[in-house]
Amino acid sequence: PMDGFLHKSHVRPGDTVRAGDLLVELADQDLLLEQRRWEGALAQHENGYAAALARADRSQFVITQGKAGEARAQLELVRQQLARTRLLAPIDGVVIKGDLSQSLGAPVQRGSALMTLAPAERYRLIVEVDERDIAGVKPGQTGQLALTSLPAEALGFVVERVTPVATVRDGRNAFEVEARLLDAAPQLRPGLEGVAKIAVGERPAAWIWGHRGVDWLRLALWSWAP
Repeated sequence: PMDGFLHKSHVRPGDTVRAGDLLVELADQDLLLEQRRWEGALAQHENGYAAALARADRSQFVITQGKAGEARAQLELVRQQLARTRLLAPIDGVVIKGDLSQSLGAPVQRGSALMTLAPAERYRLIVEVDERDIAGVKPGQTGQLALTSLPAEALGFVVERVTPVATVRDGRNAFEVEARLLDAAPQLRPGLEGVAKIAVGERPAAWIWGHRGVDWLRLALWSWAP
């Protein structure tokens, strides 16, 4: 939320947190001194316009009242900055990135990412589908997922979205398909990988085994044709 220095880190990757839990503290010594300075200035100006009011000195009253308003605004700003030195968890989740235990005292800049939290028990599944098969994938279709860490347990999912842009994966073009898990196993952790199968309908066995070769041949013939 602002420039500062790391003072203390209360969690590490792998820790489970609740919304409102304290994650990180930034150094606040300079801000505390600034707060005391503006508190003193505010008290001085408030006494000044009280004295001016008692003397019926209207001009001095207006001047000291304006200075008191400025000091009050600066004091509120410093208090907001002090509140921002305590970074709280916005959601229930698991810390998946951001081990700051070895970076205490290091400077940080406004907007820097200090930690990454994944929502607890809510996972988004990304299925990478080869461009040769993406035409048959549509939202609403169901499938099953077998994770590398849980190969014996098939997890059901529903396709929610097909991204319109392909990305290169291991030298081939693939589309990212977003899906929602129907049964989240307690052993799930963010970042797990595995193999997914999407049910796109029934086809003859010959088509299943031979359609890629036929498609390749059609494309080759088309590109060679004058």
